[in-house]
This record gives sequence, structure tokens and C-alpha cells, in this order.
Amino acid sequence: MKTTGRLYHAHSNTFIYCELSLSDECVVFSNDEGLHERLPKPRLVLGMAIKGQAQDITLPDGRRFLCDDKTFRLNQHSTSSFIERSEQHKGLVIGAIFFCPLLLYWLFFIAIPHVAASSAGHLPQSVIETIGQQSMTLIEKAALEPTQLDEQKVANAERIWLELINQLQLNEQKYRLGFYQSEFFGANAFALPHGQIVVTDDLILKLADYDDAFRAVLLHEIGHVEHRHSVKIAAQTAGTTVALAIVFGDLQGIVDLALGVGTAIMQQQFSQGMERQADDYALSNLLKLGYKPEHFATALEIISQGTDDDSQSWSKYLSTHPHVKSRIEKARTYKHP
Repeated sequence: MKTTGRLYHAHSNTFIYCELSLSDECVVFSNDEGLHERLPKPRLVLGMAIKGQAQDITLPDGRRFLCDDKTFRLNQHSTSSFIERSEQHKGLVIGAIFFCPLLLYWLFFIAIPHVAASSAGHLPQSVIETIGQQSMTLIEKAALEPTQLDEQKVANAERIWLELINQLQLNEQKYRLGFYQSEFFGANAFALPHGQIVVTDDLILKLADYDDAFRAVLLHEIGHVEHRHSVKIAAQTAGTTVALAIVFGDLQGIVDLALGVGTAIMQQQFSQGMERQADDYALSNLLKLGYKPEHFATALEIISQGTDDDSQSWSKYLSTHPHVKSRIEKARTYKHP
């Protein structure tokens, strides 16, 4: 077996033309200029055989041989040859076309969320605190302004908040309440992984005459923290970012991981199951503390006034997962399990 090609010097683009021939278990490189080099085949490093490309053959000293015949293969019965034959197998190609999307779906919609949910319960508090603080810094810069509420409304909201924290016997150092003006969020409240609860001025103003409804909203947000929903979203975002970087070869995306996690929390849209868990937490604790579950229904109704339920509102309370009307109905008919 013989073929001609180019023999490149090690770490260089310069080359000489030569002939490659097989003799027993050795490979001979020769040309008319006096080159005659005999090497055992096992000492050569053979590149993967890819259809339409010349096989790369590397010599022990780093020189590389590329043959002119792109169909020439020094390892006809190797794994590379199997890969090349597989690329030409129509059945395998069609199977890959259907299998790859299914694999990606399983990875991003089943495996990563499952791992994220499992890992969220094992993250140290110091890590959760860091995620929460970084996310809060991003959200403050992007969408929040100092509160414009008067002292009386802030004092009343803080009174309700502290009553809840004491009644639920929660850690005052972990759970903190913040007031902000935000055109971006509108009448809204959201919870960060480390226990920071943010309420907007518009929400306070809408619920100014409904203390019990405001209390129900706070309980809903505390429920998100207690069930670590934001932590799960952060873990899922981090896992997805790493997986995408590996699958598509963009490892630089991992550098932006912290920013991506913060953005995900800022734009958090909790799943149907997460919303139901937070709703149940609020409703059960309203009953436990001597309040009526209907107060949560009142809060949903007031917040949703003048808002198209099908619009892309940032308010989680108007999320269609589940539909706000079903959440109101559930709150009005709720009985402790």
C-alpha cells in the first residue's frame, strides 16, 4: 500500500513531498531527495478518520504527514473507521436526528431541574447568602429606585412584617423587608434566596387599606423562601448555563454565570408547582395564625384590577401558572388539610 503526501516539520508549516509505503508492521517515508525513514506503525499517532478529509499521521518527533488521497486510511479496521462508516449509515443518521433533540430535552427540562431541586436543599447558607446579595445588587441597579412612601405607610408595613416574623418564629436576621419604587415591577413583591423580601411602593399603595391582604402577600413570599424556590431557579440557571457552554463549546459563557443567575431571579417565573406551594404556605399559615384565607383572594383581586391577565406582567400574582382566577377560587374555599 502506497500513497503520496506532505510531511510537515514539527510545529511548522514548512513541508516536503514524500511517499508513504507499508512494509510488514512498519511505515516507510521516502522521496527522491534522500529521505528514507522506517518507523514501527505502533509509534505513529493516527488522527481520527473523517470523511472527506485526509487522515493526520503524527511521527514520534512531532512531524505530521497528510496524504494527498483523502480516502487513504492507515487504520482501516480501527474505531475511526467505524465512526466514518457510521456517518454514512442512513439509519444511524436518521436516528441521531431524532435522538439528539430528545436528549437535549431530557437534559434541560428533566435532568437539570431535578438536579437543581435536589441540590438546593444541600447548599450552605453562606452560598445562598452570596447568591441573594449578588442578585439584589443587580436588581437594584437595573430596576429599583428609593421608596417614595411616607413614614406612616412604611411603619405600618414594618409592623405587620415584624408581627408575622415573631408569630412564625422566623430568624429576623435572615428575613428582611425592603421598600422600593419601581416602574419596571409595578405593584409587586418578590423574594430573594437569602430571605430578602422586596415590596414596591405601588403594592403598598394598592393594599394600604387592606392590612390582612398585605399580610397574605408577605406569607406567600415567605413561602417561596421556605421552599427555596429562588435557590432552585438559581441552581437550574447555573446548570443550564454550564450545560449549554459544554454542548456548544462556548466556555466563556461560564464567566457570565453570576450575572445570568441574577437575571434569572430578577425575571423569575415560578413553576405551577412552586406557586401552589407558596400559596398553600400562605393559606395554611393564615388559618394557623387566626386569619382568613380569603385575605389572599382579596390581595389577588386588588392587584389584578386594571391588568390584563394575559399580558406579560412581571407580577407573579398574575402569572398564568396557575391562572389567577383559580388561585382566587382556591383561597376562598380553602380548608386546612
